[in-house]
Amino acid sequence: METIITEKIYKEQEKNAIIFRFFKKFNVGGILAKSNFYKEKGTHPVELLKYLFELVFTNKNLYRSYSSNPLTGKSKNTCYRFLNSPVYDWCKLLYQIAIQVILSILPLTSQNRENVLIVDDTLYSRNRSKKVDMLTKVYDHNTNKYLKGFKLLTLAWSDGNTTIPLAFRHLVSTNPQMVINNIPDKMDKRTRAYKLRKKAQYTPVEAMFDLIDNIDLKQLKVKYLLFDSWFAFPSVIMKAYTKGLDVICMLKQMHHVYYEYNGNKYNLKELYKAIKHNKNGEVSASIKCTILKGEEKQLVKIVFLRTNQGKNWIALLSTNTELEDEEIIRIYGKRWNIEVMFKTSKHFLHLDTEAQGRSFESVYAQTTIVFLRYIMLAYEARNSQDLKTCGDLFFYVCDEMKDISFLESLMILLKCFCAAVKKQLVLTENQINEMIYIFINQIPHCLRINLNY
Repeated sequence: METIITEKIYKEQEKNAIIFRFFKKFNVGGILAKSNFYKEKGTHPVELLKYLFELVFTNKNLYRSYSSNPLTGKSKNTCYRFLNSPVYDWCKLLYQIAIQVILSILPLTSQNRENVLIVDDTLYSRNRSKKVDMLTKVYDHNTNKYLKGFKLLTLAWSDGNTTIPLAFRHLVSTNPQMVINNIPDKMDKRTRAYKLRKKAQYTPVEAMFDLIDNIDLKQLKVKYLLFDSWFAFPSVIMKAYTKGLDVICMLKQMHHVYYEYNGNKYNLKELYKAIKHNKNGEVSASIKCTILKGEEKQLVKIVFLRTNQGKNWIALLSTNTELEDEEIIRIYGKRWNIEVMFKTSKHFLHLDTEAQGRSFESVYAQTTIVFLRYIMLAYEARNSQDLKTCGDLFFYVCDEMKDISFLESLMILLKCFCAAVKKQLVLTENQINEMIYIFINQIPHCLRINLNY
C-alpha cells in the first residue's frame, strides 16, 4: 500500500511539473494580461486557469474537486465568476498561446514543408440544457436527429504531425425557428458580450473567413486551406484564393455547380462521364478545368479517385494546378488530423460534457480551456516523438519528422468513403480510434493515466 501511495504522489508531481512547465514556457500569465484578464479580488486569473485546466487530468469535475479539498481557496462561485466574465477575451488567449506553440514547432521542419490551415465543424452538444444563452437546435449527421447545442466551427494549423487549434466560433442556426434562446433585446450593442453573440449568427462560410481574417498567414507560414465538401462552393474557393491561400478540398456532386472543360459546361457527375479514365491505378483521372461563379472563372485541377466499391468515386479539387495527383491526395490527407482533435477533445478532454454554465461566455471559456489542454498534449506528444526537441546536438544530427505519405492519405480516403449512405466522406469509428491511439501513446504516461484510456 505504501508503494502505491508513493507512486501516485510521484505521478501527481510529474503531471503538475509538465503543466507548470507549459504555462511558464509559453508565458500564459503574460498572455492572460494581454487578453484583458485581470484580478478583481482574491485568486489571480492564472491560478484559476491552471486549476480549471488540470481538472480533467485528476478525473474530477469542479464540484468533486472542491468537495474533496475545500481549502484550496478556489470556490465554485469564484470559478463561475471567472468563466462568466464578459470582459475576458478567451479567443485572443487561445490564439496567442497557439501562436507561441506553433513558432516553437516551425524550426523543427524544413521550409519546404506544406503547413496547412484546416476548417471543419462539429456538434457541440448541450442536449440536456434549456436556459443556455443562444441555445439552438443543430442537426446531427451521426444520429440524423436535431439536438440542442451549437455548431462548433474550428480553424486549426497542421504540419502533418502536430495539429494546433487557432480559433473557433459557436454558431447558432440561421433558421430563427430553431433558436431556443436568442439575444436579449435590452443588451447593450457596444459590449463585447453582444458582439460575441452577434458573431454566433454568422453563416459557417462567413464565420470561416472571419476567423481567417483575424490570423497572420505569413507568421504561420501556411500554403493551403483544407476543407471538406460542405464548404466546396465556387464562391468560397475563389474568395479563399484571393486571400493568398491555395485550396484543396473534396467536391460534392451538386447539380447547380458547373465546370467548364473543352468549351462545354458540366456538373461534376457529367464531367466524370465526359473525361477519359485510366483502367489501372487508384487515380481514375485528373484534368484541368474552370469553375464558374456567374461571370467569374477560376482555373483548378480535379483528381478523380476510385473507391473500393469500384463504381463509386471521389473528386478532389486544387487551385494549385501544378501539383501532381499524388501530392494533392497526400496534402489533403492532413485534413483528418482535425477529426482526431475533435474526437480526443470530446471523449477524453470533456469538450461538451464538463461545462455547466448557462452564459454564452462560459461556453467560450470552457471550449478554450479544452483546446488549451489539447495544445499542451499535442506539444508534449511532439516533444516525446521528435528527437530535434532534445537540444542543439539532436537538432543538427537528426532528420525532421516524416510528413504524411501518399499511401497513408490514399488509404484514409479509400477506407473512409461511404457513398451508399450519404455520398460524402466520413471516418470510420475504428480508424479514428486507431489514429487517437497513436496520438495518446505519444503523451507522457502521467497525463494520460486519468484520461480513462
